Amino acid sequence: MKRLVLPLILVPGAANAHAFSTGADAYGAFLEGAGVILGYPALILPLATLAVALALWKTEGMVAAWPAFLIGQVIGMALAPLVGLWIALVPLAFGLVLGALSAIAPLERLGPAMPVFAGLTGAAVMAAALEGHSFTEIGVAIRLGLFVAANIATAALAGVVRVILDRWDGQVARIGARIAASWLAAILVLYLAFAVAGPAV
Repeated sequence: MKRLVLPLILVPGAANAHAFSTGADAYGAFLEGAGVILGYPALILPLATLAVALALWKTEGMVAAWPAFLIGQVIGMALAPLVGLWIALVPLAFGLVLGALSAIAPLERLGPAMPVFAGLTGAAVMAAALEGHSFTEIGVAIRLGLFVAANIATAALAGVVRVILDRWDGQVARIGARIAASWLAAILVLYLAFAVAGPAV
Protein backbone atom coordinates (compact mmCIF):
# COMPACT_ATOMS: atom_id res chain seq x y z
CA MET A 1 0.00 0.00 0.00
CA LYS A 2 2.83 2.40 0.84
CA ARG A 3 4.29 1.84 -2.62
CA LEU A 4 1.01 3.00 -4.17
CA VAL A 5 0.64 6.08 -1.97
CA LEU A 6 4.21 7.42 -2.32
CA PRO A 7 3.96 8.39 -6.02
CA LEU A 8 0.73 10.28 -5.30
CA ILE A 9 2.50 12.43 -2.72
CA LEU A 10 4.91 13.67 -5.38
CA VAL A 11 2.13 14.81 -7.73
CA PRO A 12 1.21 18.48 -7.16
CA GLY A 13 -2.39 19.23 -6.38
CA ALA A 14 -4.45 22.31 -7.14
CA ALA A 15 -2.69 25.63 -6.65
CA ASN A 16 -3.87 27.33 -3.47
CA ALA A 17 -2.71 30.36 -1.54
CA HIS A 18 -0.23 29.57 1.20
CA ALA A 19 -2.00 29.52 4.58
CA PHE A 20 0.41 31.41 6.78
CA SER A 21 0.10 30.99 10.53
CA THR A 22 -0.87 33.94 12.67
CA GLY A 23 0.34 34.67 16.15
CA ALA A 24 3.82 33.12 15.72
CA ASP A 25 6.79 34.98 17.16
CA ALA A 26 9.00 36.96 14.79
CA TYR A 27 11.62 34.21 14.41
CA GLY A 28 8.98 31.55 13.77
CA ALA A 29 7.27 33.80 11.25
CA PHE A 30 10.61 34.44 9.50
CA LEU A 31 11.27 30.70 9.24
CA GLU A 32 7.74 30.13 7.96
CA GLY A 33 8.28 32.63 5.17
CA ALA A 34 11.65 31.11 4.28
CA GLY A 35 10.09 27.64 4.33
CA VAL A 36 7.56 28.64 1.69
CA ILE A 37 10.34 29.52 -0.75
CA LEU A 38 12.54 26.54 0.07
CA GLY A 39 9.77 23.98 0.52
CA TYR A 40 7.62 24.50 -2.56
CA PRO A 41 9.00 23.14 -5.86
CA ALA A 42 6.86 25.62 -7.82
CA LEU A 43 8.88 28.44 -6.25
CA ILE A 44 12.38 27.05 -5.71
CA LEU A 45 12.70 25.39 -9.14
CA PRO A 46 12.23 28.64 -11.12
CA LEU A 47 14.77 30.32 -8.81
CA ALA A 48 17.22 27.46 -9.38
CA THR A 49 16.77 27.80 -13.14
CA LEU A 50 17.35 31.55 -12.89
CA ALA A 51 20.54 30.89 -10.92
CA VAL A 52 21.92 28.55 -13.59
CA ALA A 53 20.99 31.00 -16.34
CA LEU A 54 22.71 33.93 -14.62
CA ALA A 55 25.85 31.86 -14.00
CA LEU A 56 25.98 30.88 -17.68
CA TRP A 57 25.28 34.44 -18.80
CA LYS A 58 28.54 35.93 -17.49
CA THR A 59 30.99 35.77 -14.59
CA GLU A 60 29.20 38.34 -12.44
CA GLY A 61 25.77 37.52 -13.79
CA MET A 62 24.05 37.31 -10.42
CA VAL A 63 25.55 40.60 -9.27
CA ALA A 64 24.60 42.33 -12.53
CA ALA A 65 21.00 41.12 -12.38
CA TRP A 66 20.51 41.44 -8.61
CA PRO A 67 19.08 45.01 -8.61
CA ALA A 68 16.39 44.00 -11.11
CA PHE A 69 15.78 40.80 -9.14
CA LEU A 70 15.27 42.79 -5.92
CA ILE A 71 12.98 45.32 -7.58
CA GLY A 72 10.94 42.51 -9.09
CA GLN A 73 10.46 40.90 -5.70
CA VAL A 74 9.18 44.15 -4.20
CA ILE A 75 6.77 44.59 -7.11
CA GLY A 76 5.60 40.99 -6.71
CA MET A 77 4.84 41.55 -3.02
CA ALA A 78 2.89 44.70 -3.91
CA LEU A 79 0.85 42.92 -6.59
CA ALA A 80 0.16 39.78 -4.53
CA PRO A 81 -3.22 40.94 -3.13
CA LEU A 82 -4.47 41.58 -6.67
CA VAL A 83 -3.67 38.22 -8.28
CA GLY A 84 -5.63 34.99 -8.34
CA LEU A 85 -4.80 31.29 -8.35
CA TRP A 86 -3.45 31.58 -11.90
CA ILE A 87 -0.32 33.28 -10.57
CA ALA A 88 0.98 29.89 -9.36
CA LEU A 89 1.60 28.96 -13.00
CA VAL A 90 3.62 32.08 -13.87
CA PRO A 91 6.87 31.22 -12.02
CA LEU A 92 6.76 27.77 -13.61
CA ALA A 93 6.42 29.33 -17.06
CA PHE A 94 9.31 31.75 -16.48
CA GLY A 95 11.48 28.94 -15.14
CA LEU A 96 10.65 26.82 -18.17
CA VAL A 97 11.62 29.61 -20.58
CA LEU A 98 14.87 30.29 -18.71
CA GLY A 99 15.72 26.58 -18.58
CA ALA A 100 15.14 26.18 -22.30
CA LEU A 101 17.21 29.28 -23.12
CA SER A 102 20.03 28.12 -20.85
CA ALA A 103 20.08 24.72 -22.50
CA ILE A 104 20.10 25.79 -26.15
CA ALA A 105 20.81 29.53 -26.51
CA PRO A 106 24.07 31.50 -26.23
CA LEU A 107 23.11 33.52 -23.17
CA GLU A 108 26.17 35.73 -23.56
CA ARG A 109 24.38 37.46 -26.44
CA LEU A 110 21.16 38.19 -24.55
CA GLY A 111 22.70 41.16 -22.72
CA PRO A 112 20.06 43.39 -21.07
CA ALA A 113 17.40 40.68 -21.38
CA MET A 114 18.83 38.67 -18.47
CA PRO A 115 18.19 41.32 -15.76
CA VAL A 116 14.66 41.63 -17.16
CA PHE A 117 14.17 37.87 -16.79
CA ALA A 118 15.56 38.10 -13.25
CA GLY A 119 13.11 40.86 -12.34
CA LEU A 120 10.13 39.05 -13.85
CA THR A 121 11.03 35.80 -12.10
CA GLY A 122 11.45 37.57 -8.76
CA ALA A 123 8.08 39.29 -9.16
CA ALA A 124 6.32 36.07 -10.16
CA VAL A 125 7.79 34.06 -7.29
CA MET A 126 6.85 36.62 -4.63
CA ALA A 127 3.38 37.19 -6.05
CA ALA A 128 2.78 33.42 -6.09
CA ALA A 129 4.13 32.99 -2.56
CA LEU A 130 1.81 35.70 -1.18
CA GLU A 131 -1.07 35.16 -3.59
CA GLY A 132 -4.28 36.72 -2.34
CA HIS A 133 -2.88 37.94 0.99
CA SER A 134 -3.33 41.61 1.83
CA PHE A 135 -0.65 43.86 3.28
CA THR A 136 -2.19 43.75 6.77
CA GLU A 137 -2.71 39.99 6.70
CA ILE A 138 0.95 39.00 6.42
CA GLY A 139 3.50 40.43 8.84
CA VAL A 140 6.90 41.89 8.11
CA ALA A 141 8.75 38.85 9.52
CA ILE A 142 7.10 36.44 7.06
CA ARG A 143 7.79 38.78 4.14
CA LEU A 144 11.40 39.13 5.28
CA GLY A 145 11.73 35.34 5.41
CA LEU A 146 10.43 35.05 1.84
CA PHE A 147 12.76 37.80 0.67
CA VAL A 148 15.90 36.49 2.39
CA ALA A 149 15.33 32.86 1.36
CA ALA A 150 14.70 33.75 -2.28
CA ASN A 151 17.86 35.85 -2.50
CA ILE A 152 20.16 33.51 -0.59
CA ALA A 153 18.96 30.42 -2.47
CA THR A 154 19.35 32.05 -5.88
CA ALA A 155 22.73 33.62 -5.09
CA ALA A 156 24.10 30.43 -3.54
CA LEU A 157 23.08 28.26 -6.49
CA ALA A 158 24.42 30.78 -9.00
CA GLY A 159 27.66 30.95 -7.02
CA VAL A 160 28.10 27.17 -7.02
CA VAL A 161 27.53 26.94 -10.77
CA ARG A 162 29.88 29.87 -11.41
CA VAL A 163 32.64 28.34 -9.28
CA ILE A 164 32.35 25.09 -11.24
CA LEU A 165 32.50 26.98 -14.54
CA ASP A 166 35.55 28.98 -13.44
CA ARG A 167 37.43 26.06 -11.90
CA TRP A 168 36.91 23.70 -14.82
CA ASP A 169 37.35 26.19 -17.61
CA GLY A 170 36.25 24.80 -20.94
CA GLN A 171 33.22 23.42 -22.71
CA VAL A 172 32.75 20.38 -20.46
CA ALA A 173 31.61 22.45 -17.48
CA ARG A 174 29.36 24.65 -19.60
CA ILE A 175 27.79 21.60 -21.22
CA GLY A 176 27.18 20.17 -17.76
CA ALA A 177 25.48 23.39 -16.65
CA ARG A 178 23.34 23.39 -19.79
CA ILE A 179 22.34 19.79 -19.13
CA ALA A 180 21.34 20.76 -15.59
CA ALA A 181 19.24 23.60 -17.03
CA SER A 182 17.57 21.20 -19.46
CA TRP A 183 16.70 18.83 -16.60
CA LEU A 184 15.21 21.71 -14.62
CA ALA A 185 13.19 22.70 -17.69
CA ALA A 186 11.96 19.12 -18.10
CA ILE A 187 10.88 18.97 -14.45
CA LEU A 188 9.08 22.30 -14.84
CA VAL A 189 7.26 21.02 -17.94
CA LEU A 190 5.91 18.09 -15.94
CA TYR A 191 5.08 20.27 -12.95
CA LEU A 192 3.32 22.82 -15.15
CA ALA A 193 1.36 20.07 -16.90
CA PHE A 194 0.15 18.64 -13.57
CA ALA A 195 -0.70 22.11 -12.28
CA VAL A 196 -2.73 22.98 -15.38
CA ALA A 197 -4.52 19.63 -15.41
CA GLY A 198 -5.38 19.79 -11.71
CA PRO A 199 -6.03 16.80 -9.45
CA ALA A 200 -7.36 13.62 -11.04
CA VAL A 201 -11.05 13.00 -10.35
